Amino acid sequence: MAGRALEALLQGVGYDTRLIEDSPEVAPEQTLEGIKLLLLAPTLSAESKEAFLAEMSSTLDAANIPVLTLSTTIKEALGDGTGFIPWPCRLEDLTKKIEAALLPVTEVNV
Repeated sequence: MAGRALEALLQGVGYDTRLIEDSPEVAPEQTLEGIKLLLLAPTLSAESKEAFLAEMSSTLDAANIPVLTLSTTIKEALGDGTGFIPWPCRLEDLTKKIEAALLPVTEVNV
């Protein structure tokens, strides 16, 4: 239910979203085809999350997709700050994090 609500909220602000339920039956490269960013909802079990990310990292195309995790655990969300977003949060804050993750990585020539 929460995943569907989050999906609808993000669609409402212009994102093309697709909800992936626990234990997808297809391989990550098929599930993530055309995906620019993976947002892991806090409703996804830790086991499913770990398994999916491990499978995802095994394919080059999928491994290059940025991953953000919504976390209800303050310690995890505030740890190193990389890829974790405290949940719940304001939609404006979430969209800022999404946009920052979607920015292309630019190389600095020194």
